Amino acid sequence: MPWKSDLTWTGHTAGAATTVHQGRTWHLSKHLSPPDAEGRYSPYERWYLHADDGQGQPHPDPVGTTLGRNRVNAQRLAELVITGWENSHQLRPGDGVQLWRRTGGDGTLVPLDELLVGRHR
Repeated sequence: MPWKSDLTWTGHTAGAATTVHQGRTWHLSKHLSPPDAEGRYSPYERWYLHADDGQGQPHPDPVGTTLGRNRVNAQRLAELVITGWENSHQLRPGDGVQLWRRTGGDGTLVPLDELLVGRHR
């Protein structure tokens, strides 16, 4: 089963999109990564999820780490975060697929590929 978004995204521009979920506004923005520990910047822009600042703009600090360089994939990952999933920063043994879990859930780990085909949502 292919991915089906449960959220409506608006303002699809080259570097931004916005959605509202349970009364809370979220912004998906493309920008440069913060510098690493040695002060170096990546030359590539990446997608980040931002909460709303209360004025209709993205909060300056992103929610979590980068969602990658591909907008479609970043939007899918953003939707998972918005709807209560978090990256466990663990990988499935054997194939290295990211494992995610429900925020505040029982800690059960779910492979990202299963989430992206609509299971467990």
